Amino acid sequence: MKTALKIKISLYFLCLIMLSTCSLMAQEAACDCSKDLEFLVNVLKQSPAYKIDYGKNTSGFDKAAEVLLAKAESTTSIFDCYVLLAKAVSLLNDGHNSLYGIQQEVAEELTEAEKITAYQETDFYAMYPHFDAVSELQQRLKTVPESAVEGVYSAGSKLKVGVVKRKGEEGYEMRILESQLPLWSAGEQLGILLPQSQGKFIAVMGNYQTKTPMMIRTGLNNGTFFSLSLKKHVDQKDFWLPKNTEENYQFEGLDSEVSYIKVGSFSGFNPTLSKAEAFYETLKNKQLGDHLIVDLRNNYGGGDRNSKLLYKILRRYAKRHHLYILINQNTASNAEQFALKMRALDNVMVLGDYSKGILTYELEGKSHKLPSGYFKLSLSSKAHKKYLPYEGIGVTPDVFLEYSADWIEQTRAYIKK
Repeated sequence: MKTALKIKISLYFLCLIMLSTCSLMAQEAACDCSKDLEFLVNVLKQSPAYKIDYGKNTSGFDKAAEVLLAKAESTTSIFDCYVLLAKAVSLLNDGHNSLYGIQQEVAEELTEAEKITAYQETDFYAMYPHFDAVSELQQRLKTVPESAVEGVYSAGSKLKVGVVKRKGEEGYEMRILESQLPLWSAGEQLGILLPQSQGKFIAVMGNYQTKTPMMIRTGLNNGTFFSLSLKKHVDQKDFWLPKNTEENYQFEGLDSEVSYIKVGSFSGFNPTLSKAEAFYETLKNKQLGDHLIVDLRNNYGGGDRNSKLLYKILRRYAKRHHLYILINQNTASNAEQFALKMRALDNVMVLGDYSKGILTYELEGKSHKLPSGYFKLSLSSKAHKKYLPYEGIGVTPDVFLEYSADWIEQTRAYIKK
């Protein structure tokens, strides 16, 4: 009897241990979101954007933060927590602030079968919600109007995503309909899209190659999410992009009157800076036409150490000739500042579409690791207040170009008017 009793007691405690272990395992895909959110809100309050946006009247921020904090719990899923954290970051009108997942793996490493298998056991791999009725959703989205945000989008030939309105909440869900990528499967939710001003969105999503959570600010026009490489028609020509996407610096004489230069980066670091310096030096000896197109499309910025060199050259040119600055919704940061400085000169016009709208603040290069260990927050450190009217909106071009035709040819046609 005593032996039987001992066995029963042992089995009882073994069951308790197993239940406890199972409970812990079930919570592996969750994090203490309330701690993360409290930490993040306190850090945001130290940022220059918080002081500029709210000043002494912080009640608006506090109320919005309280709503988010009320939804955060110690067992909130990693995905839902990341969405709450991203919403908190977006309470400040500062496009340089961003929140990322902390992950050791890089895309190159995750091409190996063994590492993919190992990664499939991690929390980041399993954090994205699943949904049913994939084929039914795909069929329904084919019937929505072409102009609607909803629809079926493709990222090249390897990923097809359905964008659908969220039920009971603002924004849209991005649901994977088809995937040939090693880490993503049909039926997973890629992320959500949070609407911003001027038809822009913040995508809170997983990286295509690594599934790492990330925030991306993107514009939408002509069925294309510009910064996500997602578009409704795969074969549609991207006239909003520069023709040569490989080289940052390029010169071309289009005809006897019109010259063209592409400036794809204002990075202040080598090797890009040294290439820029060499390219700008060649411009001093070239026979430029009376009209010069300066292509800043997809120039994500950099610093004045680079852009000031070009500004000095073009400022002299603009005294006697005409300049046309091309921008698109991926023209960002220092490139946006450059476009505004150029437009302030005589004989300069800006053409294209709204720019990205992240030009007021500078990144400090410092990140803050959140208590859960899943996320890090990057904050800006310095504000250029004269650019505040453009933050979150972008530079408005003097002439909007059509997405249905070549932007260089449209600019040349405008020159000939």
